[in-house]
Amino acid sequence: MTTPGEVERVPIKVVPYYVQDEPDVEVEPDPDPVVEPVETPRRRTRLVGIGAAVLALATVALTAAAVVISSGGDFPLGTFLAYVAIGTSAAAVLVALVAIVGGFGRRWGIGALVVGVLANPLVLLTVLNWAERLQTGA
Repeated sequence: MTTPGEVERVPIKVVPYYVQDEPDVEVEPDPDPVVEPVETPRRRTRLVGIGAAVLALATVALTAAAVVISSGGDFPLGTFLAYVAIGTSAAAVLVALVAIVGGFGRRWGIGALVVGVLANPLVLLTVLNWAERLQTGA
């Protein structure tokens, strides 16, 4: 094993800039400052989701009205209201999907999607036909 030689001793250097306070220096403003636009975060609105919920509730009302009117014997008006309910349901589902994907009132959109699908007269007809087949065993 070898022994190291003499270690050279070097004094510690202190830089006065870091030790002393910085003197007050006046800086002239830039004659042509570049002003960058400040982007403010955009707040997402819940109105799209709420609109989808309104359309879904309109689907429920139209479907109920179609059933009541058809039960009273006015089949042409009941059928017309059922077709309008189908269109309103489709619009509610589309707007709800926009709200869910875009983040514009996701909770409202999810609720509107569920109600819009379940209140659709075609879906109700399919579910009732399925329930009838279960009951009769056909």
